[in-house]
Amino acid sequence: MKIAFIGGRDIKTLGGIENYVFNLATHLVELGHEPIVYCESNRNGIECVNGFKVIYHKSFGGRFFCKILLSLKSTIHALTKEGDVELFHYNAWPPSLWSWIPRLVGRKALLEGHGHEWKRTKYTPFQQKIMHFMEWFTAKIHKNILVVSDEQRLYFATHYSRHCVTIPTAVNMPKENEADSDILSRYELERGRYFLYLGRLVQDKNPDYLIKAFRKASTAGYKLVIAGSNDPQPEYVEHLHHLAAGDKNIIFTGAVYGADKNTLLRHNTAFCIPSTIEGLAITLLEAMSYGSICIASDIPSNKEGLGDNGIWVTAEDIDSLAEKIEYTINNSDTLSQIKEQNRQRIEQNFTWDIITKRYVEYISNVCGDSHHSSCQSNHDKD
Repeated sequence: MKIAFIGGRDIKTLGGIENYVFNLATHLVELGHEPIVYCESNRNGIECVNGFKVIYHKSFGGRFFCKILLSLKSTIHALTKEGDVELFHYNAWPPSLWSWIPRLVGRKALLEGHGHEWKRTKYTPFQQKIMHFMEWFTAKIHKNILVVSDEQRLYFATHYSRHCVTIPTAVNMPKENEADSDILSRYELERGRYFLYLGRLVQDKNPDYLIKAFRKASTAGYKLVIAGSNDPQPEYVEHLHHLAAGDKNIIFTGAVYGADKNTLLRHNTAFCIPSTIEGLAITLLEAMSYGSICIASDIPSNKEGLGDNGIWVTAEDIDSLAEKIEYTINNSDTLSQIKEQNRQRIEQNFTWDIITKRYVEYISNVCGDSHHSSCQSNHDKD
């Protein structure tokens, strides 16, 4: 099946949606499908990545309208230049506003919700109202809606009386004998002696609360690594640096990828995700796959990922965070059993092999029985 994925940034940045689409498309190719991934970028171009086509469209229209306008451009391109696309997969609510166009000409479309965009603090209150309206509007007009967590599924059932299907995000299990990069020596970090924040530096993920909590807690001999970036909001990143000013035990690495990211995930004391809102964070699943102990806000999506294995904190509560940081340091021996439990939970529920097969079964039903037998035969080969 030929599938157009619309609504992500440059696939090489591998943010949340980008990571999802990159890995899903890679595994779809292995099952005999033909994904086309449209990306918001700083350039125009086409290339082949892991066996699928990536089409880059240069950003325009400003930060708020960019995704909407690029989605229109990508939809028209897929219909006119890639005329045999059978399924249009829109990621997030703003890009999906144009899903009526392929449906008008008899193509199938689905919307995937990765979280409640209107709650994101990167938007102004007026923009949040517009995003909330987009969510309501697209929820009403879409027949086929995927979400990445049961929290979202229940939300749409309650607020919009819409049936959604949960297919969560996933990760690839770490390879055996993966080689470390030199990032630990580069930043003078010791194995098992640092807390790790890994993600975009945005308010709703609360890295500022984490910095304040780390400075408040008794953490002698430990460091805090803040690994992430946020180019569109440099003032918030500057604020974080200001909060950490003068503390040599708080390390900013910028965004990390590849071996650097894997090395940080492999050797941390604990992975910290104190967010106020999340979809189902891929970084959390990645940390679990490496057997990290996870200090997490007690929001529903984090609980879906961690099950009973979280070191729970209250979002936006410095005292709660500081207490659990100290608790993790003082109970490292008794908490060690959690590491293997987290790894096994990912292996049994959240790998890309498992999730891709669930996705193929879903889109086979969306697109009709004609595709089901071919998809099933591909499953039987695995």
